[in-house]
Amino acid sequence: MSFPIIDLHSDLLSYLTHKDGRLPDDSLSRNSFPQMQAGNVAVQTLAIFSRTAESSVEQGKKQLHHFQHLLTAYPDRFAALTHQSNLSLPRVHLIAAFENASAFASETEPLDAILSRLQKIHDALGSLFYITLTWDGENRFGGGVGSSAGLKPDGEQLLHWLSNKRIAVDLSHTSDRFASEIIECIDKKSLHIPLIASHSNFRSVTDKLRNLPDAIAQEIIRRQGLIGINLFAPFIHKSDASALIRHVEYGLSLGGENALCFGADFFCDTDFPMIKQKYPEAPFFFFEEYKNSSTYPSILASLEQRLRLSSEKLHAIASKNALDFLKKRIL
Repeated sequence: MSFPIIDLHSDLLSYLTHKDGRLPDDSLSRNSFPQMQAGNVAVQTLAIFSRTAESSVEQGKKQLHHFQHLLTAYPDRFAALTHQSNLSLPRVHLIAAFENASAFASETEPLDAILSRLQKIHDALGSLFYITLTWDGENRFGGGVGSSAGLKPDGEQLLHWLSNKRIAVDLSHTSDRFASEIIECIDKKSLHIPLIASHSNFRSVTDKLRNLPDAIAQEIIRRQGLIGINLFAPFIHKSDASALIRHVEYGLSLGGENALCFGADFFCDTDFPMIKQKYPEAPFFFFEEYKNSSTYPSILASLEQRLRLSSEKLHAIASKNALDFLKKRIL
């Protein structure tokens, strides 16, 4: 399949900041420039990620610097995504996102200082795709996967700030309670915030907390949001790579033909040893069939063959759904 690809989540920035001397051509990232080229990636969302810790804001600043460096140091390879971007050009268009608000917010500083910092970041970037309010556990904004916490007062204030800012809220790492309370707050306060799950599959297919329950998936679909299919093996199946097809099929059965896209979640295995502790049943992090960004054409071919999807539906999953959303609600 020759459709351009828009991907909603990569940890390339984490890879580049983890050790000095790393380059965007390094295949260990699973999302290198050559791999993106081979996979027809036209738009890559780069997550600014930090675990909630004392150094989280500093880590966020480093990754933001690397994002901006990619654009200035490699103008023949990367370009900032704008509303006018020509995706047929042989460059990868980049847009930033925050995976965990702790990357711009410490746990103890005044909220006004946090919102001022976030505004400056948004002004500097021009566009910011989404913010995942928390990661695993919880932070000052709410509860992440593995937590029973919901929306906290600072989280509600951050949602108020986000209203009408053309930045989406990402539910991929929220607890079920937090996700529900975010949606309730948006409705109760009449906030205008796009809703997505940038890199999540479906819990009804594979029972992992990081996968979406039906109620949340259906809310995202009903609100014309996006659901990025995740290629991390434990969220697909413990041993069956073909279960990825079932996740796509299930998303379509929920009415998600205008919501489904890719959120691959590619990262360097050795940079995240805690993942192996968290998913000890996984013999590897990515199936060979979905090992890096070069595999998108073969994934689309499998969807065409196994699900008999039309060219229009394949194009929608590959990039059209995400591009329509970006142009209408973000850029």
